[in-house]
Amino acid sequence: MIRNNAQAPLDPATDAALLLRRIGFGTLALVLPLAALVSRRAAVVLVPIGIALLIIAALIEDPRRFVGTFRALLVSRPGLILIGLIAWAFLSLVWSPFPAAAAEKAGNLMLAAVLGFVGLSALPERMRSSNLNLVALGTGSAGIFALGLIAVAALRHAETPPGAVERGVSIILIMAWPALAWLLSRERGLSALGLALVVTLLALTRFEDGETLAMIFGAVAFGAVTASPERATQIIAAIVAGLMLFAPVLPFLMAPLVAILPDSADDFAQMLSIWADVIRQSPIEVITGHGLDTVLRGQMNGTLPQPAPATLLFETWYELGLVGAAAAAACLYFAIRAAGRMTGALAAGGVAAFTTAFALSVFGFAPLLPWWLMTLTAVMLLFGAIARGQYRTDRPAVPLPTRAPNHTRPKAGQPPRA
Repeated sequence: MIRNNAQAPLDPATDAALLLRRIGFGTLALVLPLAALVSRRAAVVLVPIGIALLIIAALIEDPRRFVGTFRALLVSRPGLILIGLIAWAFLSLVWSPFPAAAAEKAGNLMLAAVLGFVGLSALPERMRSSNLNLVALGTGSAGIFALGLIAVAALRHAETPPGAVERGVSIILIMAWPALAWLLSRERGLSALGLALVVTLLALTRFEDGETLAMIFGAVAFGAVTASPERATQIIAAIVAGLMLFAPVLPFLMAPLVAILPDSADDFAQMLSIWADVIRQSPIEVITGHGLDTVLRGQMNGTLPQPAPATLLFETWYELGLVGAAAAAACLYFAIRAAGRMTGALAAGGVAAFTTAFALSVFGFAPLLPWWLMTLTAVMLLFGAIARGQYRTDRPAVPLPTRAPNHTRPKAGQPPRA
């Protein structure tokens, strides 16, 4: 009798979904860090394309699950708070003196939030390791390429590398956290050590922009969460949310300390003085804010002094007031707590990524620019995908059958067996 060993035919729709998902995820994990080194708008273009491919794959494979997950994310506590924050940003257009520019900024915030929601909803329940390996491959290869470009620029005696390279290095640094988390979760210590070395060298090239210090804060958070996940996550979340919520108190607390510093801190003291004057002169706007995008436009037309603080803390309070700052603080708190509840190295990597991004925003790095919002959205999706790839892959041990006793008669000349 001939036995039929032919496999069942594969579903073309399933194959198409798997291919689209691999291309979409590869766009975020592999293409984005490399393309960012040669194009300044790589994140703005590639992140929506990659997420769109993930959505198409999810709709082909299981549209009901996609819709259900999307609905669950919207009605979750962090989702509702984020929706409230964006709604308040749009409401601030009513009293903003620059409604056209403010509408564009509000649209960028809403686009990043929508892409984050639909991107997480489009991720499968189980993510393949072959796709997740692209995270470390893309970040590592882009980091080596960036070091080469910086070395070439130094040999040519250029003062600074091209602008696309600087922006690409920033993207590589923040994307290094999910890559390190993936490698450590798979116990690939040597690969993680090599990637950490490359990232450290890149961070040292960005010392003047504060990225080196931000990565140090992230590394400290990574170590603290690794040692004590629950307690360290709670402390870091409280510090980040507290800084956002009580930021107007900082200029009054720091002014006496800055006054005893050398004369080199005069610019910093002047920024604190401007922040304190804004709070004293506009008590009502402390609650409502002056409207979205009024910091940059106000400095351009002279309504706000030029050396105003270039930090997300001042920008949030000046534009959105207490309502927006409270919503932002709640979003950050619950997001960091959720990251800390992930397993193993993912918890440390997620909290470190939040710490690094928040430190950069405090230092005034790319506050709410479209390319930075798209980059943070991609990093969030990478962590979400890695979290869905942390299922048990060890095969259970199969018990070997016991050897049956030998009842054969012994040969001549041999003693019988006991």
